[in-house]
Amino acid sequence: MTRFARRGMPLVLLACLLPATALSQREGGYVYNHGEDRFVDNVYNFLKHFQYEQYFWTEAFEFTTSRASFVDDMNLAYYSGHGNHSYLGMGPGASVSGVDLTSAGGYGARLRFIVFQSCTVIPSAPDLANWWSPWVPGGIFQGLHQAIGYRTESWSGNGISNNFGNRVRSGGAMWQSWFAAVNDERSVWRGALYPGYASVVLYPGLDNDTYFSFGPRPPSGHGWLRTYYQY
Repeated sequence: MTRFARRGMPLVLLACLLPATALSQREGGYVYNHGEDRFVDNVYNFLKHFQYEQYFWTEAFEFTTSRASFVDDMNLAYYSGHGNHSYLGMGPGASVSGVDLTSAGGYGARLRFIVFQSCTVIPSAPDLANWWSPWVPGGIFQGLHQAIGYRTESWSGNGISNNFGNRVRSGGAMWQSWFAAVNDERSVWRGALYPGYASVVLYPGLDNDTYFSFGPRPPSGHGWLRTYYQY
């Protein structure tokens, strides 16, 4: 099941929908550095649906000091690895162990959507009372439309990233495609939690964005977010 919560007053947002043919889309994939093979597969099985620009082992600078040349130079960034609340592990091959997204710097110069295929990176209302606080007003939402992932522990090395990539490439709404791909993996034989409960934080009014048709860039420094989550 899916619920939503929001912070702030309702917004009136004028949509500016652009056809796919008018866009030069850029995709980047970032894999937990020299970790489990499943993380490599997760990212590739998403990227293969696109003509992607980046497919790298993770290093902290890709998400922080050099983000303008890496994740924030993409329209869609996809990470797979180990994580925690607003935290990404970089892996045993990386020069830094992890990235705290609360102090990574802003995303949104180009980046619209970022996906974390990782445990608990996006806590939602049942997990954190002030669930918006890692992201606004001074967090990564500086023009970013949606951050998509899990609010709970998760399992990967399955069909989720391929399913999600196919849905996104076919024009499905972004977070709804992720939730559907996660739900498609559910099995009574694997337990109630498998493969995890998805969550998203997004700028209100951009709830139905697709990769190819989306609303205008949100302002920097705003304090408005909405969350949807599975339970």
